[in-house]
Amino acid sequence: MGAEVFISYAGRDRIRVLSLVKRLREAGVSVWIDQSGIEVSSMWSQEIVSAIKSCKVMLLSISPNSTESENVVKELALASERKKPIIPVFLEAAQIPETMEYQLAGIQRVEYFGEKEDLAFKAMLRSLIKRGIHVDPKFAEFEQDEGISALPLPQDSKANHIPGKQKRSFPIIIPALVLIIISLFITLLFDPFGGNKKAAEENLTLQYKNGSSKENNQTSITVLPFKNIGPTGGETFLADGMHEEIDAMLSMTPSLRVKNVSRLKDSALDPKSVGVALNVDSVLAGTVRQAGGKLRVTVKLIDTKTEENIWASTFDKDETDIFLVQREIAQKVVEGLELELGQGQADQLINRQTDNLEAYNLYVEGRKLWNLRTREGMRDSIEKFELALNKDQNFALAHVGIADAYNQLANYGFSPSKIAYPKAREELAKAFLINENLSEAFASQGWIKFNFDWDWIGAEEAFRKALSINPNNAEARRWLSHLLWIFGRYEEAFRELDMGIEIMPRSEVMLAGKAFICTHRERYEEAISLLKTAEGFGSEFVGTYRARILAESLNGNFDEAQNAFLRGDRLYKGSFEIEKSIMLALMGDRLESEKILISEIDASGSKIVFASSIAGAYYYMGKNEKAFKYLNEAIEEKDPWLTINFTRFNYEDVANDARFKEIRRKMQLPNP
Repeated sequence: MGAEVFISYAGRDRIRVLSLVKRLREAGVSVWIDQSGIEVSSMWSQEIVSAIKSCKVMLLSISPNSTESENVVKELALASERKKPIIPVFLEAAQIPETMEYQLAGIQRVEYFGEKEDLAFKAMLRSLIKRGIHVDPKFAEFEQDEGISALPLPQDSKANHIPGKQKRSFPIIIPALVLIIISLFITLLFDPFGGNKKAAEENLTLQYKNGSSKENNQTSITVLPFKNIGPTGGETFLADGMHEEIDAMLSMTPSLRVKNVSRLKDSALDPKSVGVALNVDSVLAGTVRQAGGKLRVTVKLIDTKTEENIWASTFDKDETDIFLVQREIAQKVVEGLELELGQGQADQLINRQTDNLEAYNLYVEGRKLWNLRTREGMRDSIEKFELALNKDQNFALAHVGIADAYNQLANYGFSPSKIAYPKAREELAKAFLINENLSEAFASQGWIKFNFDWDWIGAEEAFRKALSINPNNAEARRWLSHLLWIFGRYEEAFRELDMGIEIMPRSEVMLAGKAFICTHRERYEEAISLLKTAEGFGSEFVGTYRARILAESLNGNFDEAQNAFLRGDRLYKGSFEIEKSIMLALMGDRLESEKILISEIDASGSKIVFASSIAGAYYYMGKNEKAFKYLNEAIEEKDPWLTINFTRFNYEDVANDARFKEIRRKMQLPNP
């Protein structure tokens, strides 16, 4: 007996679709999906025709990729001819082409993307059940209102009849009016941006920027750094840790948006000014005094509009009770804002931290060193995390700290990927044995799967798990956006970055991340505007200057590109030679471009030069043979910048070259 559900999709959406297939099969749904990666020019498989013939329902994945796929159009036509119920599942916003309009007329869609995925999945299951598809009973129980808005309407068999064969029983004018109304409805439903894909992306970006997204209706807060008012000359680790941990605890509250304050230039700003700068409803401020084994923590939750205290309290405890104080503060803040902790959040708060004060202080010190992002800082942070584990061997966050240090040692080129990433994976395995509910651990795991394993499905699952535990994990959102970018899921990538920027509005890392994707989409002016904003924050992030040089060069603003190079070179001498080489190549001075690049290659024994970056420079010179050579070297070396550079340099001119397709295959990427 054949599978009950046939899934039609485009090859470039395979990773996304396989993730959905996994969820459906876990729910007991019998699914048929072609995993052979049939190209448009290849022979259409008889197996596909048989599968459509024997299925009960077709799930039609809709994306900009599938709407351009000849095979998807043929599969839809065949299912329609055989009067199979069709459920359109939008993987991202997309325009319905004329080749699909007739078959999909009058059918509501399921929007399976962004924050709606869980509700959309429930809607899918309900729709499948209505059409007689078997679903595991434990997945078949829903609240009355779950997924209703996304639920497809039951499909009447008459919807597939050929026009003119139905009995007419109304005056001609009424069907004409009905057709006009249906046409307008379909246009608005399936193509709200009038067929302009870039306009759709830009509109989505503006929604988040202007605060019209659903997420912006949440209550928002920022936690100011706690002030240490203890003995003069005392370490500030306790106050630093208090701020960081309460921030992390509050971030796990689903209905609360916690914004990062760390990059505000003036830490002495009053609550109202902070509220304006970060667009938050409330501010949490506090002081810590530690002396003679005793601890006094004074905390105030302040309304940023009225500057009145919503709640204030003083905690006098033994210093070993610091973790209890942190949890109590987080709980009281949530109560003061009239919110509720998320499911299982209370237990997560208890299990996050160590009970050993020495281990805790060592961990906080390690994180401060890690944030320096230097070779010495990251290696010294590992030592601090290991000392913390000597104090408490069940301190899961310390294992995550070591993993993050190894990840970044590889990412910055301070340690070979093949050495650093496996060590990071080992530390995460130890962390998961102690605590399976750490957002930081899943985010770190996702990065390894994305950047080293090229396990795209596993990476997305890990990132989304991290965000299910802590929706305010901005780094997880940024890393997820990289994965979405490489698969052409641009609107989703922009959405994740915009939410990340909302959480960390003054983060040059977030702004540069979005600028890279804007540049890839040829939205150069927007990319440049973002990078100007980042530089205005006093940016010392190397990626800001990399992105600016590339965006200005591709936009033809070579004077601005040169100025960006000079500003970056003053901060990090010799770090932007690859970008300078690309700039010169785009200016037409390929001789000087290659001269600089060869100098970089010759210096690779004494400085960090990634093979994937060299490949990009050769590509812009038009020397594709050498570009392919260095891309293959990057694959062999497990170059930590390959996944980013592979998309950043936009190899569209060689996308159909067999050598490029082979590189994609080695990276386990579907060919377009």
